[in-house]
Amino acid sequence: MARKYFGTDGIRGEANKDLTIDLVTDLGLALGYYLKKNNKKTTKPKIILGTDTRISGYMIRSALASGLTSMGIHIDFVGVLPTPGVSYLTRHLGADAGIMISASHNPVKDNGIKIFSQNGYKLPDEVEEEIEGLMEDRAELLKYQVSGDDLGRFKYVEDDMREYLNFLTSTLKTDFKGMKIVVDTANGAAYRVAPKIFHRLKADVTVINNIPNGKNINVNCGSTHPELLQEVVKVYKADLGLAYDGDADRLIAVDDKGNIVDGDLIISVIAKNFQDKGILNSNKLVTTVQSNMGFEKHLDKNGIGLIRANVGDRYVLEKMKEHGLNLGGEQSGHIIMLDYNTTGDGVLSSIQLVAAIKESGKKLSELVEDIKLWPQKLVNTVVSKEKKQTWTENKELMDFIKLKEKEIEGKGRILVRASGTEPLIRVMVEGETQETVDTYIEALVGKVKELLL
Repeated sequence: MARKYFGTDGIRGEANKDLTIDLVTDLGLALGYYLKKNNKKTTKPKIILGTDTRISGYMIRSALASGLTSMGIHIDFVGVLPTPGVSYLTRHLGADAGIMISASHNPVKDNGIKIFSQNGYKLPDEVEEEIEGLMEDRAELLKYQVSGDDLGRFKYVEDDMREYLNFLTSTLKTDFKGMKIVVDTANGAAYRVAPKIFHRLKADVTVINNIPNGKNINVNCGSTHPELLQEVVKVYKADLGLAYDGDADRLIAVDDKGNIVDGDLIISVIAKNFQDKGILNSNKLVTTVQSNMGFEKHLDKNGIGLIRANVGDRYVLEKMKEHGLNLGGEQSGHIIMLDYNTTGDGVLSSIQLVAAIKESGKKLSELVEDIKLWPQKLVNTVVSKEKKQTWTENKELMDFIKLKEKEIEGKGRILVRASGTEPLIRVMVEGETQETVDTYIEALVGKVKELLL
């Protein structure tokens, strides 16, 4: 069944345009009804609710809470907290569901709603489809609203952040004393948690982009724009830099020389550390079709197998569970460690990376210097929203992509896909030489613009 509201990562769109007050209220009503229908306890269902720093978060929180509490659902609001923190607390505190209000790395005008089930995982497709069906019939839902003396309550419980901090600390057996670290919180959901955990672990920490004003989340900062972080790491002569995205489920690092260390490279460092400790399940991990061939060859050289999944952390997670593996992730910086948490966790990934560096006795630049990445380029092309929906049915474009894939075979590879959350077509080309990459990128992006704008 084609879904109308839920995408690959919850419901996302421009606040007050796609994500309207009515739509969000209907979601609250539908989710409330679903939770009550499936509630086997004698007490009211409870939800853990968190948000990032976007100005629209207040509006969406209010509309969502109105729908939920009118159905008799209790809400514990944990304030500004990373998405994986909400996921962890949902599971740890025995809540019936968790909700994160965030559009992750998207621009500030966008927002989104991610829903976690009581086990901390994102909702299965069939549950999202059921909720969508309920949202289509508000009149029916209103019949199940509770009386005025039986409403759900909304409670501020921001101290629950300490539970998340305690969890993060519990995953380590070392501290970071003597290490100099620069942290870029993207003016987003990690702006309180990240500095606190590194101070707790006794690192010498410099924090940048940690003064959110509702409109500066992800603006020239964080994992999508680490240029300032690179400069600060070099100026401060730090051991490394760490950059999160808006909801802190991604991590991109900068090594001691100021070079960007992407998700592939971070995974390789953590995987080798896990392997040395004997805790890398089956000596294998999961990444996506987008991960670099040079990264795969490096893993193979070190006796670590690689299983590829489709792009998207939910598909990485599916493969991990299917094969019983405990480490997986994406080049973009989503890294999942199932021994610790049920979703990508940027802050957890960062402390595990720093622990791996410290335990190796080497610098981050030394740990990744043997990984010879193939030249790779990704171009995001804005297209018509309508044409994006049916882009795979465009025969001329599909034939052109197949032709180019045949031409590059043996010399590289091509990946063309649509964004799950934005009106974009993502074109990725990887090749043995930069000239090959540039030639094919230019041709493919040109064709996408010609046919889909």
